[in-house]
Amino acid sequence: MPVLFVVTMMYGTSVTADTTDVFFLVSKPTTDYLDVLTTVQKELEAKFPEKYSYRIEFVSETVAPERTALKSIASADLVVTIGTAAADSAYQYRALQPKLGPPIISALITDSSFVALASQHFGSVDQAFASQVSSICIDQPTSRSILLAKLLLPKGKKTGVMLGLSSAILEEELAGTIEDAGMESDFVIVGAKDNPIAKIEPVISSSDVFIPVPDSRLMNIATAKWILHLSYRHKVPVIAFSRTYVEAGALAGIYSSPQNVAMQTVDWIANDAVNRDKTGRAYEAKYYSMHFNYSVAASLDVPIETEQFYRQRLLDGSK
Repeated sequence: MPVLFVVTMMYGTSVTADTTDVFFLVSKPTTDYLDVLTTVQKELEAKFPEKYSYRIEFVSETVAPERTALKSIASADLVVTIGTAAADSAYQYRALQPKLGPPIISALITDSSFVALASQHFGSVDQAFASQVSSICIDQPTSRSILLAKLLLPKGKKTGVMLGLSSAILEEELAGTIEDAGMESDFVIVGAKDNPIAKIEPVISSSDVFIPVPDSRLMNIATAKWILHLSYRHKVPVIAFSRTYVEAGALAGIYSSPQNVAMQTVDWIANDAVNRDKTGRAYEAKYYSMHFNYSVAASLDVPIETEQFYRQRLLDGSK
């Protein structure tokens, strides 16, 4: 378990009996984490100026004289963890307590990390839910990427999809989504010991568009450069899951920005009170950001409409 470096701050009005005490446990004070934290606070303060009080602590490798964050978790009304390391600390503490404490919502965490931590500390995801632990998944639903691919390439007939060992369970579901979009699907599952080029190239070369599904961080990094290399070689556009991926050579991408994550966290804090006395749950990403690589689009002769054009059609397609 990471040791906690304590930086506690109070925001908002003085604490009263009607004030909801929100405790933020944040992995580290770097840009993305602070963007989520400050956006959540600003939105809550603007909408509910006297409803919430805030305490903030950061997880660090620095040895703290006292693990005061663990006490803060017990005394808060709501706990918001930001990042994987913060979730790890909070879950370990919660799993050891004989009684339920305040609800915990974990933001800025991937689905695979949440599943791994829930299994590690509670024995299963269901047991984590029973302990009032919830997550806001940073991974975007791949269905959005599939719909965007069809909008960008309306004449595309075959969609190639790369899965990892963790995401392989999605194959049947994604095949149905691709079929509903009027295309055929071709899947490749890549493991850590596989040769990425040998496995991926046959699928990319025979596809009209290629979609890598996020898996483990190691798998994402190991395959990205080869996917983009093969995409360039065979002139097959890639619909990616991060802005960085798009800037490196993918045609387009749908991803969760820190602001997207923050706004969904605000929704949970402000609107989901009815669920707090029940079990936790894993929330699919509600908001998303979109990015296009216009140089790649020009080289592939793919016309790009306005972002609002695609957003409206994605909204229509989700109904």
